Amino acid sequence: MSLDSAALKEGDELPVLHLQPDLGQVIRYCALQWTFPAFFYDPEAARRAGMPGTLVPGPLKVGLLYRAVDEWLGEAGWIRQVRAAHRRPDQTNRPIDIAGRVARVYEEDGQRRADLELAIINEQGEPSVRGFAVVQFHS
Repeated sequence: MSLDSAALKEGDELPVLHLQPDLGQVIRYCALQWTFPAFFYDPEAARRAGMPGTLVPGPLKVGLLYRAVDEWLGEAGWIRQVRAAHRRPDQTNRPIDIAGRVARVYEEDGQRRADLELAIINEQGEPSVRGFAVVQFHS
């Protein structure tokens, strides 16, 4: 089903994206970024640093927000911006949900746009990331 941007209104919910970032995904991300902090891939190093286990890097979580918006938006438009405020760490191999809603629909510079409020929710139901996105729809 494709997104009908003309029918979009404030308060509309984005479909929840259920994910479980695993250690392999984190290692691939670290390799692509050429950054290898041990607490991202080594459980013992994470525990020595006072963490409960290996963590999902913050920038990877921002990428997951992009993924959720992109899957929702489809061919209806493009993502202008995504921002995130990290509230708490997420462990690898633990489920997370990415949820969102349309906060505002408006016209700017002759283009139809929408502001989205986003969140990554951990398995305890707590937001680990609060996000914001701006999308622009094709004319």
